[in-house]
Amino acid sequence: MKKTFLSFVLIAFLIFSSFHSCANSDSFSITQASIESSTDTGDSLEWADGTFECIIYDSSGMQIGGISGYLTQGRNPTVGSFQGSYTNIDGVLQGTIHGFYKGDKLVGFLKGADSFTSMFFGKITGNSTHFSAEIKSTSLGDIYVSGVHSDSFLPMLTGEYDVGIVSYHLVDLNRLELFTDQPDDYREMMLQIWYPAAKGTSTERTSYMDTITFEWLFNRSPVPLITIPDNAYEFVRPYSMNAPFADTSERFPVIVFSHGYDGVYQIYTSLIEDIVSHGFIVASINHPYIAGITVFPDGRTTFVEPINGNISIESVVSDVTFVLDWLESINQTDEILAGTMDLNHIGMYGHSFGGAATAICCYQDDRIKAGLTLDGVVYSDRVPDDFDKPFLMLLAEGSNLRMGTEYLWDLLNNEVYTVEIIGSTHYGYTDVGILLDHFVPLIPSKYLGFGEIDAKRLVLITKAYEIAFFETYLKGEPLENLMQLEDYYEEVIFQFQ
Repeated sequence: MKKTFLSFVLIAFLIFSSFHSCANSDSFSITQASIESSTDTGDSLEWADGTFECIIYDSSGMQIGGISGYLTQGRNPTVGSFQGSYTNIDGVLQGTIHGFYKGDKLVGFLKGADSFTSMFFGKITGNSTHFSAEIKSTSLGDIYVSGVHSDSFLPMLTGEYDVGIVSYHLVDLNRLELFTDQPDDYREMMLQIWYPAAKGTSTERTSYMDTITFEWLFNRSPVPLITIPDNAYEFVRPYSMNAPFADTSERFPVIVFSHGYDGVYQIYTSLIEDIVSHGFIVASINHPYIAGITVFPDGRTTFVEPINGNISIESVVSDVTFVLDWLESINQTDEILAGTMDLNHIGMYGHSFGGAATAICCYQDDRIKAGLTLDGVVYSDRVPDDFDKPFLMLLAEGSNLRMGTEYLWDLLNNEVYTVEIIGSTHYGYTDVGILLDHFVPLIPSKYLGFGEIDAKRLVLITKAYEIAFFETYLKGEPLENLMQLEDYYEEVIFQFQ
């Protein structure tokens, strides 16, 4: 990834700031037409930002039914729309519900099975997981609802597990830092482990990124972003939690993730969390001096340095080797991870520069059984010969990295795949396009450098291929699951040999 990418992101945040006052204005106009235009098209689960369900009580406190449906959020989690269905106490469908919420206000319409439509409005209170509302309805009278919601700016999880995280500060005492001249400066890195967590054991989500990382992004702008809240990163609300490991005797395959140049692992959260929800452990490394910023527990920071010949790629590759060695050493001793990792089934994937490291590590390290790249760079001099491992390359449309892709395609003559997604761009393989759809909804993402394809659609397709590939080669699932994906996504050009 190039330095200009993060400058672009901050400019986009600046654009968002010009609309921020509009999103937080006192006006809240809802029309019947706007409600009806948001009705369920059958793709709610794919496009929604979350789900909700609640119980309906009448004015005397008696339960009279229930509501369940989908949420679509605006520029922050307190603004959005909802749609769903409502049932009576016996679970019999009574009709549909559509509406909008902003702060503590909500308004909408109930549409009965007989096509009769009535309006409702109310006041809502809640937190990140639960809510309640007092509602006045022209058909049901005064009612009270209480329920739960699960929502995020990032796409919903599709696997059976919740996601837990734990971070580690690692120091390689056998390797001096090549980016500094200090004689006693050993290579350090931050590692975040994402693991399958026990369902329903935690309700408190973790932050999308730490304050220091956000402040660094914030201050990279050439002009003050005075209208952006200091806690804007908290709007994202990823699904990861500080939760106990899943209650199972199963050992899970391990996948190493390597970010792009001038990136940070946080902007790939949607492409990590969903894999984990399907029963994988992902080890994401923040590579100092390759990452835009690395924040250590004591507050020290390192920033990206210009790519320096083989020093840059060798540092990343050696980070991966060190992490794999470390995982082997703690697999029976770590308080959280002991006995959970299946280190006989290891995969790796990475974006851009991290894709280059993925190919090299697959070539050099026999412990890695399969590799996947997200519009990855290829260093042909570091992968001079064939390696007998499955390899999948996701490509941006018309990628300028195609020469390297063709090199690997010709070099690897067995179980190699390419997936070109029409309308995608290099930076679409991150969360950023999705976040900009929330932060700057009036500007199509294609004008912000994220291609013709909807940003969320691109992430959903990418996740599907990541999961199917690693389930095939690390879990032994049928290859057919991977091969048939192109039948579901018309935007995909799929090749294999």
